Amino acid sequence: MMESGSVRPHRVQSVARAFSLLEAVSAAPDGARLSDAAESVGLSRSTAHNLLATLESLGYVTQRSYAGRYVLTERLTELVRGSVGSDDALRELVHPLLGKLATISAETCYLAVPALRDYVYIDTVESPQLLKLAVPIGGHDPFFGTAIGHVLLAFRPATAQRLAHEQPDEWTRWKDTVAEVHKLGYALDLEDYQPGLCCAAVPVHQNGRVVAALGVSGPASRLPEERLRELSATASRLLTEAGMA
Repeated sequence: MMESGSVRPHRVQSVARAFSLLEAVSAAPDGARLSDAAESVGLSRSTAHNLLATLESLGYVTQRSYAGRYVLTERLTELVRGSVGSDDALRELVHPLLGKLATISAETCYLAVPALRDYVYIDTVESPQLLKLAVPIGGHDPFFGTAIGHVLLAFRPATAQRLAHEQPDEWTRWKDTVAEVHKLGYALDLEDYQPGLCCAAVPVHQNGRVVAALGVSGPASRLPEERLRELSATASRLLTEAGMA
């Protein structure tokens, strides 16, 4: 007789089918057509379409404009990124640049990566000055209204698309700013997020894609707009020299 502890738990068919479709989409380098994805997991086109439409509305897949192929978004990666430890290699690469920028600016500098609904700080070098910004490693801040957040939205289209769907009011308010950040290559926060605090941020590239943002922040009295633009250029130069711009 089978012991109660060894009874196999009930499997929810719709959940299993959705994950099978995610695996099918992931296995297709150029994206999966609906018919191919449905056939590979043994589903009818209508069932596969309904499941993929649900996954698309949740931000896990999206359709490319050509041939209607489905591709994964970066949301699964962002779910995994709940733990700071997964970014040790990136932190090790960028930390020397943070140190250089902190020395040049005499302000707090930090590295942040996208999480699910906001971004998380994974490294920081604090300003030596008495009046400074304290950025806790593992702390979170929102995408909208912040220099770091606008850089990540400007250079990570899948993230922007998802947030536009999840927070349409905020997206409408800030979308022109995000477009300008993409054009300029950096973002400024002139007391938008917090009175008395100004920030600048630039994108960090790895393997041809933006994986993080590097920022510098401090009191508005020490960081007027012109100074922030200078520090943005300095940060971009440091990243370029390191092959990460």
